Amino acid sequence: DGKPRIVHQAYLGSAERVADLVKNRTAPVPLAASARDLGLPGALWLAAQETGVFELLQSLWPTPRSGPSPAHYLLLAAIHRICLPGPKTEVAAWYAGTILESLWGLPAERFTSEAFWDSFERVLPEKTDPLAPDPLDEAQVRLLGLWKAKQKVSHRLLAYDTTNFHTYIASTNGRSELAQRGHNKQGRHNLRQIGLSFVLDGEHGVSLCHHVYRGNVGDVDELSPALQRITAMLDRNQIPRNSVTLVFDKGTAALTNTIELDQAGIGWVSALPWNQAPLSLRDKPVDQLTLCSSQQPGVRATAETLLVHGKPYLCVLKYSSS
Repeated sequence: DGKPRIVHQAYLGSAERVADLVKNRTAPVPLAASARDLGLPGALWLAAQETGVFELLQSLWPTPRSGPSPAHYLLLAAIHRICLPGPKTEVAAWYAGTILESLWGLPAERFTSEAFWDSFERVLPEKTDPLAPDPLDEAQVRLLGLWKAKQKVSHRLLAYDTTNFHTYIASTNGRSELAQRGHNKQGRHNLRQIGLSFVLDGEHGVSLCHHVYRGNVGDVDELSPALQRITAMLDRNQIPRNSVTLVFDKGTAALTNTIELDQAGIGWVSALPWNQAPLSLRDKPVDQLTLCSSQQPGVRATAETLLVHGKPYLCVLKYSSS
């Protein structure tokens, strides 16, 4: 009910008496003590309940008669990643030291790494019909509908980006198709990596869509499948494509992507590599650029409609002396 309850209370005396007990080492030695991590795990669990995320996850996968549901495993994996990132072998011990164990009423022994493996296999089986809908894609679509209903999705700005994560999967291990060698953004080009693209709401920072892909796929090539996912989710949730603007960096800029973005009917803003920028902008003298406000000393900018990838677009050139 949200109200604190005193379990045990003992009067220790005045501050002077407590100081004397410590100084003379005559303070009673506690027989046992326990600690619980309350703040962040409790706040995340409360947020998952109030936003409807946990209820939605439970509706997507069958709940067992007893024990944790797939929704528990998915949510606990996310909470653990936020609070104390580490392998699944460490989750059970961490969970036992948090308020979640008493709130959920589930023993820590149910959250072993093997249990996570079995639960995630139920969420996304290794052997599935390639033509069957992806349950994780369905979860993302349903979550977007949930955020929309709670007015957490902006109709103006979506931020798109890609990254990758190196792994320590051996070169001789052929079971992983995702882990491949490519340009690693942490500089670990000698290791196999996994790519991740994602879309965030530009106002609320809510994650709307993500895609895990092979590590040997470049940023330019990933936009096409990511764009298909983005537009499909917008369409299913009746969010007009022309009501949002997708913003991304120069790593995704390419002629083929410009054509696909135009055909998709979605608004977009992209940084351009210098070699793709219009020549007239690249050759423009700095002193011809307009000074920005006093809040940005040394910053100049100009905007012109010029040809980029064969079509006219509004181009902005910004220069900073620092």
